[in-house]
Amino acid sequence: MKYIAVFTSAVTLLACQPESPQHQFDTQQSIKVKTATLMPTTVTGKVNVFGVLESAEEVALNVEFSAPVEKVLVDEGQAVIDGQPLLIFDDSKLQLSLQQTQHMLEQALTQQENARLNFSRLQTLLANNTVSQQQFDEARFARDVADAKTRELKASLQLIERDLGNTTLTSPIDAVVGERRVEAGQSVTAYQPLLTLQAVKSVKVSVFVGEHHLPYLRVGNRGWVKTVAGTLESEIYSISATADARTGNFEVKLLLDNTHGRLKPGMTANVTLLSVPIPEQLIIPEAALVAWQGQHVVYVAENDRARRQPVEVMLGFEDHLYVRRGLAAGDQLIVIGARQVTEGSLLEINHE
Repeated sequence: MKYIAVFTSAVTLLACQPESPQHQFDTQQSIKVKTATLMPTTVTGKVNVFGVLESAEEVALNVEFSAPVEKVLVDEGQAVIDGQPLLIFDDSKLQLSLQQTQHMLEQALTQQENARLNFSRLQTLLANNTVSQQQFDEARFARDVADAKTRELKASLQLIERDLGNTTLTSPIDAVVGERRVEAGQSVTAYQPLLTLQAVKSVKVSVFVGEHHLPYLRVGNRGWVKTVAGTLESEIYSISATADARTGNFEVKLLLDNTHGRLKPGMTANVTLLSVPIPEQLIIPEAALVAWQGQHVVYVAENDRARRQPVEVMLGFEDHLYVRRGLAAGDQLIVIGARQVTEGSLLEINHE
C-alpha cells in the first residue's frame, strides 16, 4: 500500500537521542516495551493562526450633485439602520435649476412644434416642386435640432428631479458610521466621499497560512474564531489565489455572524482552521523515533525480538509525525522503551 506525503521535506527532530553504548544489552535479557499496531488513519489537521476582525461590508456614500450640506445627523461610531437619514443638503440651487430648465423646456417645445409644422409644410411643397431641395433640407435640419434640444432638456429635467429626491442621504444598510468627512455648511461636489458605513450584522476575519498548509484547506472548511467576546464557529469563504508578495503566505477569510453585536472591527482573534480529511496516513509518536548513526530509525517487534528499521518521517499537523517511508500497516512499533533496545534485543511486550 502506498501512503501519500503531507509535506515535501523530512523533519529533523532535535529531541531524538542516539543509542547509548550502555544500552547494548545482551539479546538474551528481555526488555520491557510497549508496542502499537500501525494502521492507516484518516487525518483531519488543524491550523492555528492569528487574525484581526474586519467589517464584512463597507459602503462609501456620495451624491451625484453639488450642494451645501444643511444638516449632519450622525456621528462617527453611531449605529444606524437601513433608511435612516444621515445628511440633509440645501436644495435651493437645485430648485433654481429646476425652474430654469422647466422654462427652457417650455420654449424648446414651442420651437419643436413650429419646426415640425414647417417641415411638414415644406415636405408638401417639395412634392409639388414649389420649393427647392435646399429649403426642404434646411427645414428638416431645423426640425432635427429642435427634437434634439427637447430631448436634452427633458433628460436634464429628469436628473434635477432625481437629485432633488436625494437631498436627504439615507443609510442603505444596518451599519455603524465609520468615517465622516463632511460638516454642516460645507459645500460638496458630485461623487465626493462623504461617509463610510460598516456593516454590523456580520464581520470577517482574515488570516494568512503557509503554502504547506494550503493544499489541505478548501472553501467551506470549518473553523473556530476565539475573541474576547467568545468563540464562534465559522467556515472559510475565500482563499486567495496568489501569495502575499512580502510573506509568501496566502490569505484565508472567514465570515462570522454578528447579529448579537458583540464583535467589533479591529478585535484580535485566535483562529483554528480544519483541513480536509487526509486519508491513509501512518502516524507515529515522537518517542518511537531514535537517532542511530546519523539517521532516524524506529524499532519494530518481530517474534519477540527488536528489529531496527530506518524511516523517513515528516512533521504533520499539530506536530504529529507522518511516515513517508520505512513502515507499513500492521507493523508492531515499539512506542515505549525504544531507546532501551537495540537490534535483536529480546522483548517482553506489553501490547497497546
